[in-house]
Amino acid sequence: MANRIRIARKEKNLTLEELAEKTGISFTHLSRMESGKRGISLENIIRIAKSLGVEPADITDEFDHEQMTEASNMPMPHRAAESPNNDIPEIDLIAGLGGGGLAALEVSSANGISFAREAIRDHWRLPEWMLGRMGVKAPHVAAFPSRGDSMTPTIEDGDVVFVDTRHRVPSPPGIYALADEFGGVVVKRLEVTSRPGDEMITVQISSDNPRHITRVLTLDEIQIIGRYIGRFTI
Repeated sequence: MANRIRIARKEKNLTLEELAEKTGISFTHLSRMESGKRGISLENIIRIAKSLGVEPADITDEFDHEQMTEASNMPMPHRAAESPNNDIPEIDLIAGLGGGGLAALEVSSANGISFAREAIRDHWRLPEWMLGRMGVKAPHVAAFPSRGDSMTPTIEDGDVVFVDTRHRVPSPPGIYALADEFGGVVVKRLEVTSRPGDEMITVQISSDNPRHITRVLTLDEIQIIGRYIGRFTI
């Protein structure tokens, strides 16, 4: 099934990034689906099929005809309306630990990520001139409290980190927020180490504190929440 999605996408001359934008499914999630490392929900099958202009049955045989027909006639869920007061959500990482955490992201799209309400503990509001200098709008931004010393001295323990949730691919290299295996968030420096054209994309994950180890993982093995754009030191 996964290869059928990749074949259909390439027949339409779409990159993975372009399909992510059309479907509202994150690049990383789509990459994992195409590689067969993640199961695909019926809703996402319908999203992909509609975006590619094909029938759901052309890209999967996991669901029967009646299921797919019924799902195809239902309107696709859409992102919640942007907050009229331009509040920036601060995500409660402690509440997410152990209970699925940031796996509970509601909807992801080219315009950013919408978080589950229970994951938001408070809101920030930044001046328009500051957002403009960062090159973002408030609905594109999320805030996380930093934990640990892995990014010292760039980011200190307790700093509130702001990220642009539209950027979920490590290009260009820089500092990004990643979902960790416990449902929390870590902030690391990322750089693609594979060469253009390589079948597998590898990413170096490093810390600014030399006491922490550097790792290399495939792009499929990481989930990027957003690109670092600034911090607030308390």
